[in-house]
Amino acid sequence: MTRAERESSATRQFILDSTVELLAERPSDAIRVTDIASRSHVGIPTIYYYFSSRDLLIAEAQVENFRRLFTRRHDHLDAMRDAIERDDQRAWNEAFHHYHVTNASPETLDAMWDLVRVLADIRTDPVARRRFVEYHDEALLARVDIVEAAQQRGWLRADIDPRAYVAFSGMVVIGRILLDGSTRFAIDPEAMHRLQWSFVGPPPSANPE
Repeated sequence: MTRAERESSATRQFILDSTVELLAERPSDAIRVTDIASRSHVGIPTIYYYFSSRDLLIAEAQVENFRRLFTRRHDHLDAMRDAIERDDQRAWNEAFHHYHVTNASPETLDAMWDLVRVLADIRTDPVARRRFVEYHDEALLARVDIVEAAQQRGWLRADIDPRAYVAFSGMVVIGRILLDGSTRFAIDPEAMHRLQWSFVGPPPSANPE
């Protein structure tokens, strides 16, 4: 890559990063091209040189938001991987428990609403939607690897389809948006964990005391 190409790529990325910053501060429909130009310190024509429209720039920035959300470090997933490497079932069970409880806790709602906003902004851009699926699949496949490794050790039921379980877990988390604010379905995170564990956990005799 030539110096000019590197500088061009850096300018495009800076515009994209600036748009991501603005999306963290306000809804996408409140962001104008002039706002993006001001934040990224470039002219409006420069923005349209790299991005054919405001909507496409917003869509790409939202996909970048999603990538950062799903590729950040997840302490509980790391703890599960570590337990697998050490062949420590008790540590695995604890990490698996905390992972589900955290996903079902009120603290995850902001992230889920962020995901809804991402989906709304990329819905008309096939390129952004394709990239979204690529990042999404990569994140879920990493979870499938963890489930398969636990199955091989007898820590989870062997007859459960790992991809179906991971997909189901993801739908459970996203589905919490539908229950946000409900008093009748304010389900305790521990109850959500126990329900999922009843589906995938091994027989009680296979669990360490």
